Amino acid sequence: MSVSPPAVLRRRRPRRLSLRSHSRNRPPQRAAIFTTVKMAICSRMPAIRSALVVTAVWLIASGIYFAFRDDVITRLIDEQMELQVTHEDRIAELRAQIDRIMSQQFLDQEQVKQRVNALLQRQARISLSLDKVEQKQAATLTEVEDHIDTRARQMHTVLADLGINAGRASAEGAPRFVPVKQPADDFERQLYRIDVGRAQIDRYRRTLITVPVRKPVIGEIEMTSQFGRRMHPLLRRLAIHSGIDLRGDLGEPVRATATGKVTIAGRAGGYGNMVEISHGNGLATRYAHLSEISVKIGQVVRIGEVIGRIGSTGRATGPHLHYETRINGEAVDPQKFLRAGSTLGDV
Repeated sequence: MSVSPPAVLRRRRPRRLSLRSHSRNRPPQRAAIFTTVKMAICSRMPAIRSALVVTAVWLIASGIYFAFRDDVITRLIDEQMELQVTHEDRIAELRAQIDRIMSQQFLDQEQVKQRVNALLQRQARISLSLDKVEQKQAATLTEVEDHIDTRARQMHTVLADLGINAGRASAEGAPRFVPVKQPADDFERQLYRIDVGRAQIDRYRRTLITVPVRKPVIGEIEMTSQFGRRMHPLLRRLAIHSGIDLRGDLGEPVRATATGKVTIAGRAGGYGNMVEISHGNGLATRYAHLSEISVKIGQVVRIGEVIGRIGSTGRATGPHLHYETRINGEAVDPQKFLRAGSTLGDV
């Protein structure tokens, strides 16, 4: 006989009730509530799904972050350190460039200072040289001024001793005088005085070329007979000698003692062959006993020009030159003029 297991040990399977069957068995009120809840859940399913997706993504990201956090942090720190090193290198390079620029500027400044000092020293040397040149120039101008002043006084004294008015003698044909205002600067005043002195000397020279102060023959003069009373060599009695006799060789050149115009050129009694030159202002000279005459009446001769040659024509005992100086037709001692010429030298 079979014995059935006890009821306690028998396990019944619970019955699965479907929602429909459950709903069928529910009361009507509860069914309505269930339907409302179901509809609410169905209406919010997209939001729930989105929230679940976001949550899943966040969980995945968090997992990845926590898994790779150390690597990311290490990489960020390395990049930050590398950037910092790069910046520090750049800053160091810029500082080096600034140092080089400052050093170059300092060197340039030193060079400029050295050049400025060199220029200042050069300027000082130039100023010193200019001072020396100015002093030398002033000394030279003073020397020139003294020489011109001495020369002008000497020429004026000679002309005054000869009784010749230099201003009136040189007025004819001279340029019109235009007064000039004297400068205020010392250098300019000195130059003005020198110019005035030179102009005065030029005026005296223009006068002296018409004054018979030059020798009629070249070389040393050997006088054989003086001006004034003497024993006439042919008449054997006292007579006035109107000139001086100068020894010379036959044919030796005779030269004009001043510039002038020939008024006589030919035979003139006891003078023999004679040349007379009028120098203006009443001055005239005569050259007698010539062996040859080289000029014509009316000819203008210059000082030192050959007018004839020494001879013994007329009343003469031998070759010599009879030389006279006349003022307004009256014979005067030629030695006075010749001594003046010796005093003046080359004018």
